[in-house]
Amino acid sequence: MFVLDLSGEGPVSLATGVDLIEISRIRKVFEQFGERFLRRIYTEREIRYSRGRIPELAARFAGKEAVTKALGTGLRGVGWREIEIVPDRRGKPHVLLHGGAAKRAEKIGLNHFAISLTHSKEIAAAFVVASRQQLPSAGI
Repeated sequence: MFVLDLSGEGPVSLATGVDLIEISRIRKVFEQFGERFLRRIYTEREIRYSRGRIPELAARFAGKEAVTKALGTGLRGVGWREIEIVPDRRGKPHVLLHGGAAKRAEKIGLNHFAISLTHSKEIAAAFVVASRQQLPSAGI
């Protein structure tokens, strides 16, 4: 059975989100605001994993945007650091939700988020598929 409520308030069985960002935009903001930018947008684990690599930061930024689209909220009611994108032992990215993002996902019945991140020299992209299903732990 497939359930879809387009009002954004009821249960959802499947939702998607996609985002692209120019890596130069992230580079410019990082150069201007440095640690302040990092601490506002990224969690400690994301900062550690990225090690200042701008394409990695840009891909995670796009990932956070894509997750908010799957949640149907944009950034309204969801903080940047409430969406965390961390790798498993093999480097595959996984989405962890906290605070308002976790509450929104629960409200609309989404409990699994699959994410794909990529970047070229100029663009970072993310695609998210969120669903209502129980999968084995990713071992994060």
